[in-house]
Amino acid sequence: MRWLWLVFLGFLVLPVQARDWQVDYAKSAVRFVIRQMNVPVEGGFRRFAAQADFDPARPEQGRLRVELDVGSIDTGSTEGDGEARRPLWFDAARHPRAVFVSKAIRRLADGRYAASGELNVKGQVRPVTVPFALVRQANGGWLAEGGFALRRSDFGIGGGDWNDVVDDVAEARFRIALLP
Repeated sequence: MRWLWLVFLGFLVLPVQARDWQVDYAKSAVRFVIRQMNVPVEGGFRRFAAQADFDPARPEQGRLRVELDVGSIDTGSTEGDGEARRPLWFDAARHPRAVFVSKAIRRLADGRYAASGELNVKGQVRPVTVPFALVRQANGGWLAEGGFALRRSDFGIGGGDWNDVVDDVAEARFRIALLP
């Protein structure tokens, strides 16, 4: 009986482990803003998958992965969506997914984190750091919100005459609702 008590006490002092969170896709979004002819144009991706194995108390043990279906791009116009799927832009037929995989997560301040990892777009892999905030939700989950800038030219997105019309820097934004 004494050993059972020791086992129980051991469970009380064990650290909280990272957990694999479920994503509430109805409350989540991956968006972008890019300037075309110096006018901000907002868009997003209709389909994406996110995996979060993360404990906010021990971020260094966590892992994040986000996959975008680049064919689900929403630029606000049918013509823009079609152009963005073409080989000069995302080349959705040959590269249907853009993938971010974290290699390290660190706490920046209370509720603020940074995930460093690799972003693979159109077969081009580049290191990126993605800052984000976590806000506790009433349902026991978390809302992760953040964004980062990226250069289209680093990933071979766009080019040619488009470089005179569309800025090289785009801002990626995300809001991911994580459920327990």
